[in-house]
Amino acid sequence: MDIGTVMNTLRDPAGVPAQPVVFQILMVLTWVLHIAFVHLALGAAGLAIFAFHRRRHGPHWERLSLALTKVAKVAVSLLIVLGVGPLLFTQVIYDPQWYTSNVLSGRWAIAFIFTLIVAYCCWFAFYHANRAGARRYIGVYAWIALALFCLDGLIMHALSYQALLPQRWMDWYAPGGVVDTRGAALHAIQWPRYVFIMGLSVPGIGLFLIAYTHYFAVRADYEAKWLDFVRTLGRRLARWGFALSIVPMLAWQAALPAGSGLLTDPLGWLIVATLAAMALWMRGDKDTTHGYLPLAGGVALLGALAIWREVIRVHYLRPLGYDVQTYKVHVDWPSTVLFFATLAGIGGLVGGFYLLLLYRSGRTQGIYTADRSVSRMGTGAVAVLGVWIAVFLAYGIAISVRDTFY
Repeated sequence: MDIGTVMNTLRDPAGVPAQPVVFQILMVLTWVLHIAFVHLALGAAGLAIFAFHRRRHGPHWERLSLALTKVAKVAVSLLIVLGVGPLLFTQVIYDPQWYTSNVLSGRWAIAFIFTLIVAYCCWFAFYHANRAGARRYIGVYAWIALALFCLDGLIMHALSYQALLPQRWMDWYAPGGVVDTRGAALHAIQWPRYVFIMGLSVPGIGLFLIAYTHYFAVRADYEAKWLDFVRTLGRRLARWGFALSIVPMLAWQAALPAGSGLLTDPLGWLIVATLAAMALWMRGDKDTTHGYLPLAGGVALLGALAIWREVIRVHYLRPLGYDVQTYKVHVDWPSTVLFFATLAGIGGLVGGFYLLLLYRSGRTQGIYTADRSVSRMGTGAVAVLGVWIAVFLAYGIAISVRDTFY
């Protein structure tokens, strides 16, 4: 049996509505947004728990725990929403691999949903109870939530990694020649990769704290001592987090298939060099490691990591006869134009309006009054949203009428 023939036969016979490279780019971009909030959620949750247990060492720790508990709550919501994009684009061009991997570990794929719900509920319980003078036992809710978040990350990692090993699918499906349809095992885990990606939440929360101090520095109700405490802690977490991340990254490099060319690929070593450069940068004084620039550097690192994941996927699958660039293409201009118009109009103008409004209102102590530029942007956002709804409905009605009467 030729595994390449099998994978290409399992492709959607309808093909894709645009060139596959378009979906590769969109998959990379949306994964960066998703994983950024994964790191923020894990980092904020872990530090919130740590600060919760250090409340007796000073008032700053209690305040930090309360603040990061809220951050983690919001970050989990956003990582779930933003995780839809890369998942959908993966299903478009890597559908044989993704669906097969999910079937092989079906119980875990379903358990992911339930464990995520339980984890979110536990974190909400901790969020509701975590206040000044809260009892120590409520930390159990937070520990359960964090453990389940890490388990969910492991499930997603295993499903993604199994999709890269189609030559082993039959061994997992019918071990010893006996068919096993339970889907009860996670068949392949690459621990260095998992530890590296999840571990980036440590420097990630450090960069967030640095940006946090810059964001609230203009408000009088955020004392200088508090902001200095947060900035110092953020720099320390970022420095050691980036430095220690080099170890699992090198282990991941060493675990890549021999002869694939990945070990000598410059992008992988660029990531290693970036980790070292970020660690050295965070050793500087607070005048050189402040503002949003360190956070931008972290996002750039995630961009390189997202591209690296796709390079690895191509190197794993192409020798087996699967190349996304050979996917059958049936160009559908109306849906393509509608998609990118939605991305620019709804995502750009409407999303940009909300982000700008939140940014400016958060830096204002007391009641915030929008200036003329923000008001006009809000008016434009409402108008674009109305036009988008009208076009969406008109397009759907036109298609329905055509299919019914013609």
